[in-house]
Amino acid sequence: MTRKYEYDQINGRLVPPLVINSDHVLEGTHPGTVHVESGTLQIKGTLQGTLDVQEGAAVVITGTQQGTVAIAPGATVTVFGAIQGTTALQRGATLIIEASGKLAGTLVNSGLVVLRGVFGGERVGSGQLRVEREGYIKQPIVRRDGVTYYEW
Repeated sequence: MTRKYEYDQINGRLVPPLVINSDHVLEGTHPGTVHVESGTLQIKGTLQGTLDVQEGAAVVITGTQQGTVAIAPGATVTVFGAIQGTTALQRGATLIIEASGKLAGTLVNSGLVVLRGVFGGERVGSGQLRVEREGYIKQPIVRRDGVTYYEW
């Protein structure tokens, strides 16, 4: 059942979020929030906004997610492409970064992250981060003035 969600403000206009309740493919560029209530969302293009993956839903990213990702218990996100932004997993949530995948940004982990690709960013939380195969954690570059950044 679809919940009531706030509208996004994009270029001065109020825009309703995209709500997914069955298998769906997102191609091209989509600005704004996407709520995945059920089914599997495939992001083949670029999502510029918040991705809310609810209990029991799944997302497969072969393109790019630019923005916040929230993953609920029992939900799974699999990344072959890239996530650029903050990713938060609740207890019981799963994030899989495949060999071709990249997670760039803050990771707030109370669930399970399987890293077969690359992760670079800050990490907090008591969840499990399991590095498999060729997976690795990218180290930041620290300038003399103390500024930290990641070179991709």
